Amino acid sequence: MMLQQLNRMLSGMVIGSGKSQVKMPLTHRSIEALKPAVYAYRVPDTRCPGLGVRVAPSGSKSWDAVFRIRGTPKIKRKSLGSFPAVSLEAARQRAGALASAAQAGRDLLDEEAAAKAEAAARATVAELIDEYVKRACGKLRTRREIDLRLHRALESIAHKPAEAIKRRDLRCLFDAVSDRGAQREAEKQRQSVGAMFGWAVGQDIVQDNPVRGLKPYSSGELRDRVLSAPEIAIFWKWLTTSDLTVDMSDVLRLQLCLGSRVGEVSGIIDSEIDQETWLWTLPAARSKNKRPRVTPIVGLARQILEERIRGGKRGPLFVNERGKALGSNDVGSAIVTRRKRIPLDHFVSHDLRRTVATELINLGISFDVVAAVLGHEHGDKGTRTLSKHYVRSDLIPQKRVALHAWDTQLRYAIDGRVKAPHGVVLSDVLLKQAS
Repeated sequence: MMLQQLNRMLSGMVIGSGKSQVKMPLTHRSIEALKPAVYAYRVPDTRCPGLGVRVAPSGSKSWDAVFRIRGTPKIKRKSLGSFPAVSLEAARQRAGALASAAQAGRDLLDEEAAAKAEAAARATVAELIDEYVKRACGKLRTRREIDLRLHRALESIAHKPAEAIKRRDLRCLFDAVSDRGAQREAEKQRQSVGAMFGWAVGQDIVQDNPVRGLKPYSSGELRDRVLSAPEIAIFWKWLTTSDLTVDMSDVLRLQLCLGSRVGEVSGIIDSEIDQETWLWTLPAARSKNKRPRVTPIVGLARQILEERIRGGKRGPLFVNERGKALGSNDVGSAIVTRRKRIPLDHFVSHDLRRTVATELINLGISFDVVAAVLGHEHGDKGTRTLSKHYVRSDLIPQKRVALHAWDTQLRYAIDGRVKAPHGVVLSDVLLKQAS
């Protein structure tokens, strides 16, 4: 009786879905036959009280259900999806469930929302990490790095409900990392965890971001570690005698030869190397600035790559112990776990890249060529705009000269001689020959 009164009230009313028309026994064919009008309109279904199909002026059709909770005057409306993505049978089933609950004095929508909130509150930190990495980091090149950092930072509370995590819990974790002298790592963890909880708030998984209010652990000061010539000799020798895999050792050698990022070098595949010209083309997909970069392969770098390619190596030239392409995290973790055994002061793989850049400048190579070798933009805004939109030169001759000069200097350092004789003169001569 109540539903019949509701239908009479709704007939001819203008509600959110448009003006209601005469109700009819809806079928798939009759719904398809409905034509759009100047204004949206709604056709109620006689077989399922409260259910109707809305026809928009654009011609799109969607379902909605109208019901009133017994004992309350408020009429509620719920969109059930578009037709035909949601079939007539599915729409009737959902509308029927809403109407049955309403007749019993229950609001099924509120009950479902409460159940969702309760389920979200039970999600553990570990489950939140997995969901965040999957949903928010799926296309990021740093996805694996983010995943590892989050698991490492939150390992001790991974079993706890994400909603139950408080600011003091995270402060204790980050403080412990900072107290070990790893302030930069503590700050990276704070940023990564904060980004994850910020995403979780937007997804209604948690109500608040517990990282909000925590002070940064690092001012973000840039590292300035550059290996000296004696340190280069020690490092090169250690790579030969260490327990690193051959692939990892060669990646670190290549990074010191080319000044590239460790992830760029470790991910090289054979098709990126032109064996006729010995040019390595880093594809845009693997480049940090999303632009391809061509690097001449000379000297020691060519020896390393030539041995692998001509030895029949195909696909990824450097792999980890699982046979997968070696990643920057693999190399970074290997250095961290061997920190106390490395006969050098604290360093990270990126310091090798900084060493190459510094020594190229010391050899008299111009800043713009050094930037081109490293894959960085150089100059003022106008120069960068010119380079980005107009100049289509890879500076290959200049890069080749620069890397030849560095290869000479590197060999002297490896042999225990601090500087190549006439190093700057050598670079000047080579640059003139390339011009």
